[in-house]
Amino acid sequence: MNKMYLLPSQTARCRIQAYSLALVLCLASALAVASHKQNLPTFGDASSGVVSLPQEREIGQDFLRSLRGQAPTIDDPILQDYVEYLTYKLVSNSELQDRRLYLVIIDSPVLNAFAVPGGVIGVHHGLFRYAETEHEVAAILAHEIAHLSQRHFARDVEAQQKSSLFNTAALLASVVLMTTVGGDVGLAALNTTQGISLSKQLSHSRAREAEADRVGIDTLIEADMDPRAMAYMFERLESASRYSSDEMPEFLRSHPVTRSRIADSYNQTTTLEKKNFPLNIDFQLMKARVKAISAKSPNDVFPAFQAGIYHEDPIIRNANRYGLVLALTANSKFDEADLHLVPLLDAYPNKISLQIAQADIHLQAERYQTAQRLLESALAVNPGNYPITMALARVLTHTDEAKRAQKMLSDLTINRKVDAYLWYHLAEAAGLAEDIIGVHWARAEYFLLTGNYEQALKQLNYAQPLVKRNFQQQAKIGQKIKEISNLQNKRR
Repeated sequence: MNKMYLLPSQTARCRIQAYSLALVLCLASALAVASHKQNLPTFGDASSGVVSLPQEREIGQDFLRSLRGQAPTIDDPILQDYVEYLTYKLVSNSELQDRRLYLVIIDSPVLNAFAVPGGVIGVHHGLFRYAETEHEVAAILAHEIAHLSQRHFARDVEAQQKSSLFNTAALLASVVLMTTVGGDVGLAALNTTQGISLSKQLSHSRAREAEADRVGIDTLIEADMDPRAMAYMFERLESASRYSSDEMPEFLRSHPVTRSRIADSYNQTTTLEKKNFPLNIDFQLMKARVKAISAKSPNDVFPAFQAGIYHEDPIIRNANRYGLVLALTANSKFDEADLHLVPLLDAYPNKISLQIAQADIHLQAERYQTAQRLLESALAVNPGNYPITMALARVLTHTDEAKRAQKMLSDLTINRKVDAYLWYHLAEAAGLAEDIIGVHWARAEYFLLTGNYEQALKQLNYAQPLVKRNFQQQAKIGQKIKEISNLQNKRR
C-alpha cells in the first residue's frame, strides 16, 4: 500500500469533496454535543468561551484521521522531513503557543495549503511546483501558521455566537471544509446550512486573511527569511487568477488575492533593508524530488531534467541532476544514475537526500549489503534521523534482519506516534519478524490514524486471545479498545 507514487486524478478530487461534505455533518453533530457542555475552560481570549483549545485539538484530530483515510497523500520521509524542518523553523519564530503540529502532504499538483484548528497543516505538492524559492514556500506556511496563532477559527465562531447552536456547529464544520476543497464548496455549505450573510462572511474572511499576511510577514522576519516573498508569491498567484476557474490555483479560492493585498505586503517591508537570499539547495532538491516522484512515468520527466543539468545556475543544475538520478533509478538504469550522483556527492557529501539516493540505487539493484553499509554509516553520523531510519529499515527487511528493522521503527514511534506511514511499515516489519501480536498492534494504530475504527478494533480483537497470560498487554489492548470505541461512538 505504498502511496508515494500515486497520481492525483479527478476521481481522487471527487473523493476528497465527498468525504469533506460528510465531514460537515459529522463535525456539526460532534460540536453540537460539545457546545452543550457548561463551564468551558478559559485560555485568555473571548473566543475560549465558545471553542476551547482542547475542543480545537479534538476537531483537528477528527479531521486529520478523515483526511488520512480519504485524501491521496505523498508518504515520503525525505520530503516530510524537509517540510517539518521548515515549518518548525517558522513556528519557533511565530506567535503560536501550542506548537504541537501535524503536517500532511497532499498528492495534488494544484497550489494549495491549509490550516485546521488543533495544529493541522496541509500542503499540496503543487506548492513546490509553483514556488521558485524556499522563501516563497515559507511565506505560505507562515500565513497558515498565523491563522493558527491568531485563533481565527475560534474568533470566527465567537463573532457568530449569537446564532443558534446548530448554526455555530455548522460554521465550524464549514470552515474546516473550506480549507480542504476550496471556498466554493465550503461557502455553499455555509449558506445552505446556516443562511448567514455571505457578504458578511466574506468580509470577515478578508480581515482574517489580511491579519494572517501581516503576522506571517513578521514570522518571516524573525526567522531571517525574505519577508518580500509573501508579495512575490501573491503576484504569481494574481497572474494565475487570470486563468479559468477550473485552472485557478486552489489557494486562490479560499485566499483571494487582490492588488491591494499585494501592495499591503510590499508596504509592510518598505522600511526593511533588502538582503540577498541565495538559492537554497535543500529546497531545490525537494522541488526536483516532487517532480520526480509525482510523475506518471520516469520517461515523462527525463527531458526536463536532462535540459536542466545545463542551467546557468549551479544550484538549479545540481537539483536537476538529482531529479535525473531519481528518474533513472526508477527506470532501473542504475549505472547511469550512479554516474550522475557522483558529482553531487562530491559537492554535498553530507546531504542526507543524496546519501539515501545512493543507497536506493543499490537497493533497487538488489545489492542489499552495500545499501545497508551506506545507510548504517549515514545513521551513525545522524542518529535517530527519520528518513535514514526508514530507508535502513526497508533494506534490513531484505537482509534477514526484520527483527532489527522492527526495533528501529518501534523506537521511531516514541516521537512520531501519529505517523500513519510509520505504523504501516512497522506492521510489515513485525510480520517478517513473525511477531503476530506486534502486527496486530501496529495495524490497529494505522487504522486508527486513518479513521478506520472498525478495522482497528478487529486487529485488537485478533490480538486479545494471544496475550491471555500477559496481564500488562491485556490491559494495554483493553485500554486501546476503549479509546477507539469512544471515538467510534462519537462519530455515530
